[in-house]
Amino acid sequence: LDFVLISVHLKPGSGPGNRNRRKHELSAIADWIYESKSPEKDYIVLGDMNIYNSKELSIATPEGFISLNDECRATNTQSNKPYDHVMYRPRHTGEIDAEFDMAVIDLIEAMAPYWNLDTPYPGNPYDHDEFRKHFSDHHPVEFRMKILGSDDD
Repeated sequence: LDFVLISVHLKPGSGPGNRNRRKHELSAIADWIYESKSPEKDYIVLGDMNIYNSKELSIATPEGFISLNDECRATNTQSNKPYDHVMYRPRHTGEIDAEFDMAVIDLIEAMAPYWNLDTPYPGNPYDHDEFRKHFSDHHPVEFRMKILGSDDD
């Protein structure tokens, strides 16, 4: 199994100009993939897409792609926004375990046992500015791939 990961951090902001910019950025990536002469067809676009809700996701998702976070689960430690996504083309990347889908790991809970400084853990109570200095303000996500046999491309 081989594939290409395209890591993104798209334009933040909730205004219409920023939403249009994100749609444009994803469209430009998709166009590059569509026009690629490479025999590789498994492209996975993932990262902080700064998508605010399901309406924006449906508008911004390029044709032929889907997001494993189509339920728009919160991926930010401070807000309930579904900023992070894993987008792929089911037609070309059947190795994604769609049954597993995508899991959001609670970073605040996961990192508590590893806090070894002489100061209070910034996750209890949650102090956003202090927490993200040491870790991140995004929860990690997990998705799985299935090796079905020999790769198809």
